[in-house]
Amino acid sequence: MQAVLRGANSPKVTEVSAFRKTTFFAAATGLAAAGVRQARNRLRFETDEDELVRAHTDDGWSIAMYRYRPHVAGRHHLPIVASHGFAGSHLSYDLGPSRSLARYLAEEGFDVYAIDLRGRGQSWPDSGPSRGLQWSFDDFVFHDLPAVLRRACEISGSSHAFWIGLEMSGLALYAAAISGTASQVHAGITLGSPALTPRYAKVPGITATPRQHILGRVPFRAGARIGGPLLAAIRSKELESSFRPSNCDRIVPARYLLYGVPDESAVLADQFTDWMDNQTMRDLSGSVVWSDRLNEVRLPVLVATGAADLQRPAAATRATYEALGSQDKTFLLAGTKEGFSVDYGHDDLISGRSSPYEVWPRLLSWLVERDFAASEAR
Repeated sequence: MQAVLRGANSPKVTEVSAFRKTTFFAAATGLAAAGVRQARNRLRFETDEDELVRAHTDDGWSIAMYRYRPHVAGRHHLPIVASHGFAGSHLSYDLGPSRSLARYLAEEGFDVYAIDLRGRGQSWPDSGPSRGLQWSFDDFVFHDLPAVLRRACEISGSSHAFWIGLEMSGLALYAAAISGTASQVHAGITLGSPALTPRYAKVPGITATPRQHILGRVPFRAGARIGGPLLAAIRSKELESSFRPSNCDRIVPARYLLYGVPDESAVLADQFTDWMDNQTMRDLSGSVVWSDRLNEVRLPVLVATGAADLQRPAAATRATYEALGSQDKTFLLAGTKEGFSVDYGHDDLISGRSSPYEVWPRLLSWLVERDFAASEAR
């Protein structure tokens, strides 16, 4: 007690305080680590891809493509390339047997490739991951997208493919169609992909935490792995902008946050920040303004969005849809006013509790119609 009762400047008080802080930090760190290990064991699952194939870009990156072979060979003609959003991964399309759009489409006869764009998972140059590497949206548009389309078509024996793009990858489709790198896309589906995202939107890494950059990265991964499963377990409103708790089983966002979230490039985050601050969608040089040229997108496209998407608001996605120059375009608003059981959010648009019954069949029907038209045109 004497050490505690001494003055604030007493060396022993300092030692005791330091000891307590160190002990508390060590205990907290140990508990967090133990919690993560326990959650990892409980949430462990197997994805169902048949093989991992690779696409090589013209600037030296190797892009991982997780292939789900069609269960009924010959039913459909065009392969599907499915790509994720900002700070996302291919796991968006496969979070277990009952929440896997990739498995569903393969079961329906499509050859599906869920991909990881550069800078995550196994998508790196041959030299491997490095903190010195950066990437931008431009890299996806001019390098990754054409490379994975080329590879999917090569394997499937087709000249064209479908593109499904969640958020950022939907934007990549628009930009590629304008810039001429989407020549092998027959038609596309975009999911929560407004060209101009309003400043009030809750976008992690841009307008919501984490907003700091550490060694060239926006550090999503550690926070998602440590705190994500807990937030999912208590159905925290903190997840509302990604996975609406009212539309998700706890295990789905918990799995994704634990296993599917990578750190993201600071250059890419800064590029998206520029887009929101200046309400424009443009390349790094500023010379190509894609948001001013949406009328040049002529591909058949299904534009889908959740009515309660806080991250990429539905009104902004609708405005993008209206600006597209496609003659064959469809708008899908997943909300109660349109006959859905719930107002869908951002990530739960394809992985929500009701997605397999309400959303997936509509996406499938649209794809089948365009696949049939493509086969008839041969």
